[in-house]
Amino acid sequence: MNKECPHCHVDAFSLKDLFSLDYFHPSECRNCGGLIRNSGWSQFLGPTITIIWFLVMFTLGFRFLPVWLVIPILIFTVPLPWLLFAKPIRADTPKIDLPPFTRDPHNDKLIIARGWNETEIHRIINDFIAENSGLPFEVEINKRFEREFCVSFPQDILSFDYLALINYLNYPIDVPAGQPIDVIGKATLTSNFQGIPQSLIGKQGLFYIPDNDHDFDLVFVDTATPSTLKFSLSEQVWQPVNNSRMPNGVRMLS
Repeated sequence: MNKECPHCHVDAFSLKDLFSLDYFHPSECRNCGGLIRNSGWSQFLGPTITIIWFLVMFTLGFRFLPVWLVIPILIFTVPLPWLLFAKPIRADTPKIDLPPFTRDPHNDKLIIARGWNETEIHRIINDFIAENSGLPFEVEINKRFEREFCVSFPQDILSFDYLALINYLNYPIDVPAGQPIDVIGKATLTSNFQGIPQSLIGKQGLFYIPDNDHDFDLVFVDTATPSTLKFSLSEQVWQPVNNSRMPNGVRMLS
């Protein structure tokens, strides 16, 4: 049984993962962290075949087989349709209605990444642009130190894409990290950061992936105010958190 992740194409699913794979509630690939769901057709076939199998066993099984044999057969075969028909597919990021995006050529959005070499960071950003960006954008990559780069956006970038790129630079697909990776974004918060509290508009934000991250779709923002916020790329909402969880490597970059 080979069920590959649609993102990284690695067979990283246990039987438990396949049995619990759901169309309505996305899960994460154990290998790359990409969001996946069960296909709609598979979600239909699993319970449908299970019900048909129950009817067959109840109508014919008890007639031709002893009870002590029918019950174990039912117990051990009930999960099979769910496992056989499970098919991981990409969980599309929900789209929300955004106000028209006006590019600001004087924007101060930038990302500092440390750990990738020059070839790797160009490949990661090119892959991101090809697969995930909402609107085309121009990017400049300037080398600061060995394995440390500053990424800027001369003609601006959608705020969602900006946050998604910060996340992607930490968790790129098919680009294994040879050493620790530290990524931090720096930008002035504007109304283009959809849903950001009005009280934070105009403040400088530091964007990063939190320490001990097990969600793989979060970006935190620290604004030097009492509360740190987290943004979920899948749910597209900002929420306050009690602990900034800023990694030491990111703190040094800030």
